[in-house]
Amino acid sequence: LGFHAEYTTKREILEEIARLAKKYHAPVYSHLAETEKEVRECEKRYGMGPVKFLDSIGMYEHGGGGFHGIWMDDEDIEICRKKNVSIVTNPSSNVKLASGVADLCTLHEQGINLGIGTDGPASNNALDMFREMYLASTLPKLDKMDASVMDANKVLHMATVGSAHAMGLDDCDVLASGKQADIIMIDLK
Repeated sequence: LGFHAEYTTKREILEEIARLAKKYHAPVYSHLAETEKEVRECEKRYGMGPVKFLDSIGMYEHGGGGFHGIWMDDEDIEICRKKNVSIVTNPSSNVKLASGVADLCTLHEQGINLGIGTDGPASNNALDMFREMYLASTLPKLDKMDASVMDANKVLHMATVGSAHAMGLDDCDVLASGKQADIIMIDLK
């Protein structure tokens, strides 16, 4: 189940999606905590940010995913951890729209499953997963002023295993006997 974002969806519809998620034991996906403005406006409407608000109406009883996850506090991160809400970072979009930099290091340290996405073509001019992986690796280095954070293995894990788990595709997360899989070959020449 999914919807664009809290700020583009009426409360009644959000509550109905939460009911459907409960009825069908389904995860829910949406843009989440992408901009500071989004969070502040949600706080004005409901007295809390979007992660807390959506959790308060039962949206995450069966997990799901939030695209972006930039403007989250410690309580939001704990909700995501407890409710099995993955965060799918979209770094090119975040850079293009000046939304901010997701704190991938803290999210990873707190046990949040992380995936990598591109967002949509209106907010990402290339839809290039290799560029997304590069930015997912380099932006945290700049954010933390530490060249050792978010190494290539973590980023590759996010782009493959983490992204598969974020979308509930646990049967195609790794190349192994009995699992479904896609494989690509890259000509390095």
